[in-house]
Amino acid sequence: MQSNSDIRIFIADSHFLVRQGLKTIFSAQNGFRVVAESEDLANTLDLIQETQADVVVVGLNIQGVSVVETIEELRQRLPFKKILVLDTNEDANEIVRLLSMGVHGYILKQCDHKEIIDAVNTIMQGKNFFCSNVLKLNKTPIKSLSQVDSESTIRLSGREIEILELISQGLTNNEIADKTFISAHTVASHRKSLMKKFSARNNVDLVISAIKENFIAF
Repeated sequence: MQSNSDIRIFIADSHFLVRQGLKTIFSAQNGFRVVAESEDLANTLDLIQETQADVVVVGLNIQGVSVVETIEELRQRLPFKKILVLDTNEDANEIVRLLSMGVHGYILKQCDHKEIIDAVNTIMQGKNFFCSNVLKLNKTPIKSLSQVDSESTIRLSGREIEILELISQGLTNNEIADKTFISAHTVASHRKSLMKKFSARNNVDLVISAIKENFIAF
């Protein structure tokens, strides 16, 4: 039974099987409703407004239009809609670019159905979401303090940058303590301080903010 409080989802992808697969996943969950789907950009923008969708799930290509072009149009015409990108692209620079454009979540197509559901729930709570496969992507070494954008108002010590990089790798406080030869309690204090400096609500928020501020890079 559908409710007015269901999360209304719009699926935009040029591939029929992708759209059908996503519809099957969402339809099996209570509190989710696929209100429409589309394979071309012009139709997508009009339908999103008509259906009052809460979340737009954007696939790899929409009739030859790139994800970046699609996001640019969505953000310009529908700036308050939540956007979740479902892609095969593991180019970290592209991911960061999309996040800087205002995308709320990014999941790779090899992520499982639970992460797709988690992604929608998370961005509806006003948070950003990376699937686990994105967080596992190999990163380039962290930038030194002298390389950090001078326009940033956030100032970190060398130790904080080191811990920030290890957090971005998904390590626990104990694992970071083992690598840095400091106590887990001290690591926890650094983590808490970093959360405050970046106004982050969780580790994913922290990593995204750190990437945007050029303290760490994929």
